[in-house]
This record gives sequence, C-alpha cells and structure tokens, in this order.
Amino acid sequence: MKPVTLLALLLGCMLAQTVQAQFPGIGDIGSAISKAKKTADDTARVAKGASGLSLEEEIAIGDAVSVAIVARYGGVWRDAAATHRVNLIGRILAQYATRQDLDWRFGLLNSDAINAFSAPGGRVFITRGLYQVLPNDGELAGVLAHEIIHIDQRHAVNSIANNEMLGGFTGLLADNSGAFGQFAQVVDAVADEILVTGYDPDTEFEADAGGHDLADVTGFAPGGLRAALVLISTINVQQQEVLSTHPPIAERLQRLPDDPPP
Repeated sequence: MKPVTLLALLLGCMLAQTVQAQFPGIGDIGSAISKAKKTADDTARVAKGASGLSLEEEIAIGDAVSVAIVARYGGVWRDAAATHRVNLIGRILAQYATRQDLDWRFGLLNSDAINAFSAPGGRVFITRGLYQVLPNDGELAGVLAHEIIHIDQRHAVNSIANNEMLGGFTGLLADNSGAFGQFAQVVDAVADEILVTGYDPDTEFEADAGGHDLADVTGFAPGGLRAALVLISTINVQQQEVLSTHPPIAERLQRLPDDPPP
C-alpha cells in the first residue's frame, strides 16, 4: 500500500462536499490550515496539553487527516440506517470517554476493506466491509470503543509531540511562506501512521484494553471486541485488506479478557 501523500490530500479536497454532508466542517482544508496557523502564530499565549498541541491544532490536523482517510477509502458510504446506528452507538460510548472537550463524530467509509480508523480531534471511521460483518451492537461497540481510546489517549498527537513525526508540530506554521507545505507534511505523516504503518503493538493493545473497559462501563457487553475479532478471523477473504494496520488477531485475543460474546 502506498503512503497517503499530499496528492491524496488534495484529491480529498475534491470530495469536500460529499464529506461535509456527513462530517460538517471536515472538508475545508483551507479552514483547517487557518485554524492551525492561528494558534501556532502565538504559541506562547496558547495553553498546551501534555501532548504539546493545543486543542485547536489537534482538531485542525484531525480534520485534514479525515479528508485523506475518506479519499483513500472510497468516500462516504451513504446508508441512512447504518449511519444512524454507528452514530448512536458511537455517541453513547463517547459520553463516557475522558475527553469531553471534543466534538466526537462517527462515519462510514465506502470500502470493502475490513478496518476501522480514528483521527485526532474525535473523528472515528469504520469501513462498510467491517460494518457488514458485525451482526450485533455489542461487537460494533467493541470496535468503535477501540478507536475512541486511540483518540482519548492522544496516541496520534503524542507521536507528533514525541518527535516520531517531523520533530513535532509546534512552530511548524510560524513561517507564513511555507505554511501550507509544512501543514501538509504533518498531515501526511499522521495519515501515514494511521493508514499505512499503524501504531506500535503496545499502543494497539492499550486501545483494546481501554475499549473493552469503555464498552463495559457504557453498558455494552465487554466481550464485544473479542467476539468481533473472532468473527473476523473466520472470514475467508482473498486479496482484501483485513485489519492491516493492527497486530495479528491471535495476539490481540491472547491479551483480551475471556468474556462471553454478546
């Protein structure tokens, strides 16, 4: 799989109207750049979190990365019933997330791939291919909770702050002449980790454990994620992406509690 490049990001801009129909505000790359630059121009007066990014910077990056995700995975899947179900379950889970400062949004990608993603700032995506193999709400909740934990624990933005991506984001946009190119580099790096290389295994195991607990405390069956992984492992697929950015299913199952399926 080729890394997501600035070209893919620009192609994503062409899908802005489609994306905005389901994710208002996500498709406007220019607005995202403006918001990020506004905070970077005066970082001394912006209260930074432990990650080193302000909330505005995180959301700006997340909105731009979301466009790249939608562009890479076939656009938005326009199924009213599925969209309602994903948003209903996702928002219930998000009510118990730690980060209540985020505007949590959930969407479906029109792709046969079996995968799910999250972008900084509270954006969670699940592909049509994965959605269609999850028969009950408990399994869907387990998958969505895993992605919510990635955002709740700031996994992507911490990677930026820890110099794993371009030496950190703070100050990249301070130079007016190179603002777009610098911002695009950050977006490319974040999208590459989310869509191509994936997080390191320990980070994924942390999201599994946190997702298990989030589903449990929210009232969904805690064994939902385990049941979803077991089901996915039995699917006979050829030349189809199946959780390509996650550790092997067998390793994940070894670490999850042996709860009964929902």
